[in-house]
Amino acid sequence: MAMLKTQHLRFLVAVVEYGGVTKASERLHLSQPSISAGLKALDEQLGGALFDRSGPANRPLRLTPAGQRFYRRALDILDQCDTALSEFVAQPASGTRLRLGVLNTLPRDLVANALRQFEINEPELRLDLWEGSASRLIGWFGQNRLDVLWSDVGDLTPHARVLWREPLVAVMAPDHPLARTSGAIPIRDLAKAPFVHRSHCELDALGRARLKAARVKLDVRFRAEREDLAFQWVRNGLGITLAPRSLVPSDLTMVAVTGLDIERSIGLQWREDVLPQVPEALGSAIAGFVDRYS
Repeated sequence: MAMLKTQHLRFLVAVVEYGGVTKASERLHLSQPSISAGLKALDEQLGGALFDRSGPANRPLRLTPAGQRFYRRALDILDQCDTALSEFVAQPASGTRLRLGVLNTLPRDLVANALRQFEINEPELRLDLWEGSASRLIGWFGQNRLDVLWSDVGDLTPHARVLWREPLVAVMAPDHPLARTSGAIPIRDLAKAPFVHRSHCELDALGRARLKAARVKLDVRFRAEREDLAFQWVRNGLGITLAPRSLVPSDLTMVAVTGLDIERSIGLQWREDVLPQVPEALGSAIAGFVDRYS
């Protein structure tokens, strides 16, 4: 049997994590035929299908039961390869390696400033950063691929510490009619303007239930994967959006929404075997900058 190529394993993982060959090719900056050929080569080497292709052509790819088992093994293999490569390049690292998952809807300046301060304060701790959505970070954490998360945490989350809480606010251009109101706007006013949907919107099940109870249907006209694009559309007056207070650009107007009352809790969650001083030092570094953004 021919030796498995780690590149083909990375193709498999990318297709599963990004939801298809098209998205995987965009993220990996490779052509779709290259990724499809790699998956086909894996199928031939394994002697079976990784994906169930029996349904309609437009149906999202789904792993077969055997494919699911192989996918989990592929994650372990790639993690070990990455670890081995990092250790070799480090020759060896003199400090402790820490794999930190960072939520992709945190302000970029906050992340950069806090992590720089952490590295200054803790030169013996080496940070490997993984950015992703809350669900993806939890998945990586459950697979033991991350040591600490800087993400959404709950009060009852084990081995966790809440650093700050912030409301979900309506965001609009300064000259938008809703920006002229004094104080907050009622939840029903969200339906009065075209809505820009952020793909990572923090509007959870409770928030959707409150919209439904108030008989508010958002007029979604634009859907953005990138935060900067969503805010640019808002800046250009094409609509309003909802976002955590710390994420709102300074040149846009944010208004509280009565009846919505949704907030997110941002903090740290760590593995049981992580030394207590690690999240303590990381939390202290973050706390020095939080007031500027919350």
